[in-house]
Amino acid sequence: MSRAEIAQPFEEAIGAQLVRVIGMLDRERFSPTSGCLDRTFWCWKFVDFPGARFQEGLCVLSYVWAHDHPGNPYFQNPKLLEWIGQGFEFWCRIQRGQGDFDEAYPLERSLAATAFTTFYLCEAFGFLDGALPTETSERFVAGVERAGDWLCRNDETHGFLSNHLAAAAGALLHAHRITGHVRFEERGGYFLDRILDHQSSEGWYDEYGGADVGYQTHGSFYLARCLELSPSDRLERSLSEAMRYLAHFVHPDGSIGGEYSSRNTQTYYPAAFEMLADRCGSARWIAEAMRPSVRSMAAAGLGSVDPYNLFPLLNNYVFAHRAILRDRSDGPEPVAPFGPQGGRAHFPLAGLLVEDRPRYRAIVGLAKGGVLKLFERESGQLVASDCGYVGRLKNGRVISSQIDDRGRPIEVGKDAVHIEGLFAQVSRPVMSPIPFLGFRVFTLTLGRFPAIAKWVKGFLVKLLIYRKHDLELRFERTIRFLDDAVELEDRLEGEAPVAELEQGEFFTTIHMGSSRYFVPHEIRLAHTPLDPVPPGSLRQGVVRKRTIRVG
Repeated sequence: MSRAEIAQPFEEAIGAQLVRVIGMLDRERFSPTSGCLDRTFWCWKFVDFPGARFQEGLCVLSYVWAHDHPGNPYFQNPKLLEWIGQGFEFWCRIQRGQGDFDEAYPLERSLAATAFTTFYLCEAFGFLDGALPTETSERFVAGVERAGDWLCRNDETHGFLSNHLAAAAGALLHAHRITGHVRFEERGGYFLDRILDHQSSEGWYDEYGGADVGYQTHGSFYLARCLELSPSDRLERSLSEAMRYLAHFVHPDGSIGGEYSSRNTQTYYPAAFEMLADRCGSARWIAEAMRPSVRSMAAAGLGSVDPYNLFPLLNNYVFAHRAILRDRSDGPEPVAPFGPQGGRAHFPLAGLLVEDRPRYRAIVGLAKGGVLKLFERESGQLVASDCGYVGRLKNGRVISSQIDDRGRPIEVGKDAVHIEGLFAQVSRPVMSPIPFLGFRVFTLTLGRFPAIAKWVKGFLVKLLIYRKHDLELRFERTIRFLDDAVELEDRLEGEAPVAELEQGEFFTTIHMGSSRYFVPHEIRLAHTPLDPVPPGSLRQGVVRKRTIRVG
């Protein structure tokens, strides 16, 4: 296939979204929100502040304006350029004097919003190559300098998120390129060093203290872009290790990730793999294996994400498309994670095990209490998904065995694994009017003070992500790998006042806005209802066995 043919699915996917993207933009020149891409704010007026990250849509609009290909009605269209300029002006207007932006709530002082929007608008600025009006360009460059200075003074403190820090590094390298200030390049190197120092020896990048597949496909893009902007042997080696790790979690049906990894994400961001395909055999294998998913939507992609992930994913398609079309060497041969006879990959630090046999591939979330995904090798189809137990106490609180705990007792044998742990209460809070009003009053008064704002964000992360309340209810799960089947044996025992309890095929137990997008294999999986657990049997102990045959 020619490069143009390989790039065609990405081009089609981008083109299919452009009417939607332009419709999200306030295109009226005399509107007070002219240039805003947060349609919920400027048009519906359902929210009380504009989310800065929606301005990332200017990147894809700038790319199609600058990219000449047959049938592109947006190429150097003067009306589109005018609208893009309005978008740049709006980004400059919503930036605070210190250089920061908001994403989730007013006065958030978000490193993510500052890093991501600066990164993507700098990319857009490069695509436009001097086409913006001089006044707009000057205001934008001044805004980039303020954002860069803010990133020099601030860090992410509520958790370690490699994808956020990678975007910050990319934004700072762009700020150095645009302004010439060396301090931005040095600070970008600081963020890169932090990411690589935290990278696991197994190859995964740290996200809230764990290994998450979907987020790693996203974060790897910013690192790959940093490698292009500022070549580094250390960064290239790091990305090669990350690619080798990720290849194990490309599913035979074209999906990726899920409930077995730390943040439960299933989104596939393709750009890093296309950008690194001429450097790394594992990256090339992932790129080739996952290209059909762009059209089939077998992985969570543009067809399933909500507006909050639309622009990062759409822009990612832009860089995948760009990477395929550029002149490059043939690169190394694709390197698959397993040979025809299969094998095993155990990642004890991540709490993951991949058992690849001639008839099936099983992925086990050891740290997540034995979450199991089972795929048939011949057809590639998902034949079983077991995310553990979920139920309810008599007081109405939700409980589950699917708790991320890499310190739990785990035994990995030749043909079996054994996992133990405690059930815990699951906290999935949502906003209601009175708490929301209180939160807004707090952020607009005491939240104006940076130290208090930082404390608030840390508190919210603990509340939504880290808080865990163990119960007097214990489980043991043994998974046995046979030639043509996988056996599960569970023992449940405890004194907790359980009202109902059952095994679930697809569910999660933590807050994560980028998880639980629809993936087609959820509805294609043959539903095999399992008997619920009689609550009265838990005090004496109950053993449940299940055999899943493959082929």
